[in-house]
Amino acid sequence: MLNYNHLYYFHVAANEGSLAGAAARMGVTQPTVSEQIRALERVLEVTLFERTASGLRLTEIGRLAHEHTSVMFRAGERLVEALGFAPAELPRTLRVGISAAVARVSAVDFLMPLFAIDDCAPSIRTGESIELVRELRSAELDLVLTETRPPENSLRGLEAAELARSSLVAVAPASVEPSANWENAGIVQYRSSSSSRWAVEAFLDEQGLRPRVVGEADDALLLMEAAARGGFIAFVPRSVARDAVATGKLRVLAAIDSSQAEVHAIYQDSESADLARRAVSVLIEHVKASAD
Repeated sequence: MLNYNHLYYFHVAANEGSLAGAAARMGVTQPTVSEQIRALERVLEVTLFERTASGLRLTEIGRLAHEHTSVMFRAGERLVEALGFAPAELPRTLRVGISAAVARVSAVDFLMPLFAIDDCAPSIRTGESIELVRELRSAELDLVLTETRPPENSLRGLEAAELARSSLVAVAPASVEPSANWENAGIVQYRSSSSSRWAVEAFLDEQGLRPRVVGEADDALLLMEAAARGGFIAFVPRSVARDAVATGKLRVLAAIDSSQAEVHAIYQDSESADLARRAVSVLIEHVKASAD
């Protein structure tokens, strides 16, 4: 039989990254934490941590165990909240997963409204869309922001809402004067793994434009900065380029209105998803206000 007390000591130590941090968090001594972890390792017959000079480092088995304990203890917190025993004055954690593509193209202020929601403490991390949605289904996340809306047949038990949509625009500093076919200009292009890359390629072919590719990146902010500093052209979401264009740092050369950079919010379709729904409403209102 597993001793759940041992599991909790392990979980806290994994979160804190050191025996000292775990001991301080739990109000016990370091030897107590160490012994509880060693007792768990003896029962499981595995090594959960590597002891280093800088602290504790999870082994591969330890990382797997921590994934499971994270789900376990978060489920316990959810149970307490659902039964109404959570202290009212404590903020609820909103666990938000953002796909790497959204993180690359969204301005920092896009997510700032989440930090202003009453009684809410957002915990935000990035990852790949498929993995984030899987964690949403297993209740490890409350809200996922992704660039692609999942197919309807895969949304069973989930809700999806479109938060933002922005056309791609070609921007360049005022000093850049491209020729009719852009052959004298350099372009910082998206990597081939990005859907925006192929939208840009199709647009260039349709317009007969032949700029030379000087580099590739997935981060729209990096593309825009490279264009501004290097005297190049870059295609970025209009919302991302808005401030740089308004201040005269860049100017718009062309737009691909048929290609849209999108952000979708996905959350559980259940009574317990009230905080995620409130967060989505706040983000939608923020996007609308920014567009006005």
